Amino acid sequence: MPTYQVEEFYGEKLVSSKTVQDDEPMKAAEQVVGGPVSPRALQEHWFRVVDERRSAVHEFSLAEPGKPGDFAK
Repeated sequence: MPTYQVEEFYGEKLVSSKTVQDDEPMKAAEQVVGGPVSPRALQEHWFRVVDERRSAVHEFSLAEPGKPGDFAK
């Protein structure tokens, strides 16, 4: 199982870092967060997942709960 370094940021400030084993980078971030994440979309609170074995970096943020919309307009 791959090992990922999951780093938590507020803005550009690193506030925590944890090594996690999981099948996928998104699942590694969700394991640290304790809930769903989504690809980063310029949120202030975000997570960087580093896969040093593959030299890959992934960015995620907390998933926002879905809001029903009125698309009939």
